Amino acid sequence: MKVDLVMWAKNGARTLPQVLKRINEVIPGENVVNRIVVDDASNDNTVQIAEAYGWKVIANEGSGISDGANTALKHVETDFFASFEQDVLLSWAWWSRIPRLLRTKKVAIASGVRLPSVACLQSINEFAIERSARSPSPEYFRTLDNTIYKTKTIRHLGGFSSLKGSVGVDSALRQRIYECGFEWKVDYTVRSVHLKSFLDELKTQYWYGSNAREVAATLGRKRVFLKSFAKLLFSPMRGFEIAIKKGNVQAMFMYPALRLANFIGVFNCHCKS
Repeated sequence: MKVDLVMWAKNGARTLPQVLKRINEVIPGENVVNRIVVDDASNDNTVQIAEAYGWKVIANEGSGISDGANTALKHVETDFFASFEQDVLLSWAWWSRIPRLLRTKKVAIASGVRLPSVACLQSINEFAIERSARSPSPEYFRTLDNTIYKTKTIRHLGGFSSLKGSVGVDSALRQRIYECGFEWKVDYTVRSVHLKSFLDELKTQYWYGSNAREVAATLGRKRVFLKSFAKLLFSPMRGFEIAIKKGNVQAMFMYPALRLANFIGVFNCHCKS
């Protein structure tokens, strides 16, 4: 299988060296045609780092993840392409196990999952992964950060959805994939590492909440505020459940903190509208 590798990046100098080094080590060079980084006006040395690891740098034609992904897609030349994020350390098992999931005709996208580098956050995510894996119609853990695609299918669907806040690009793609009769396969045992601190994760949850209304409108969902508030209300019980099942006491406090950060984002967005 020949693939193009793409990444959209902005000020990723802190994590890019180890992330790009790992990608180059995991995916055999003979299988790679192009390595493309779409840079979103970085003001650190993201561009220089990418070029030093053999990646071609292209300027984002717009801004944010949606535009970055679509800019990258324009430059893909192979029948398959893979996307990665600047702070996700790829699993050593990724190349041997994820691309083969595309052999089934209906499977258009395949990926592993990512787990935070912080131990307690790993426990929270593992709990969520176990629940998602048991679901008859799994929705979560379909992300763009360690993912391979059939190029023709993605182009046929019109590329990546355009969302101003850059949140939910993966969710919108998942919905369109299933509506068109395709599948997005996930191997929950292939686990890459998200190089983020707990503070970074709190900021991410706030960001998700701040853009929840746009995502909900894109996906046709309602009652965003009430759902976020309900999750916050029940978060102490969920945190306790995670702590017991995963043997991590910190989850009792960290999970509610994450739900609070998300709700504050939703609340602030609600107040501005």
